[in-house]
Amino acid sequence: MAAKTVVGEPTSSQKEETKGSGKLPWWGKVLAGGVGVFLIVKFTPIMDILTMFFYVCLIPLFLFASLGLVSSGFVEAFANGYRDTVAEINKRVAQKVSAAQAA
Repeated sequence: MAAKTVVGEPTSSQKEETKGSGKLPWWGKVLAGGVGVFLIVKFTPIMDILTMFFYVCLIPLFLFASLGLVSSGFVEAFANGYRDTVAEINKRVAQKVSAAQAA
């Protein structure tokens, strides 16, 4: 019969591989990260990639946010104007009704 293997549990060969590798000390992590950053900045067009990200993603996002603010302002102005108009009409009608009842 085949041996049962639990999903997610490392196999014996994986356990042997991880036995030899110790934890990286803090200065090793800093050094490896620094070397990685240096290599990325030096040998890849990272600034071009970031510029393209800015043009492709952030500028349209800011454009839509600005359009949203403009439309929100227009809707709020229209709603306030409509509400004030209805209130003024109701006030004038109430004045005329009370004047007609008094006469």
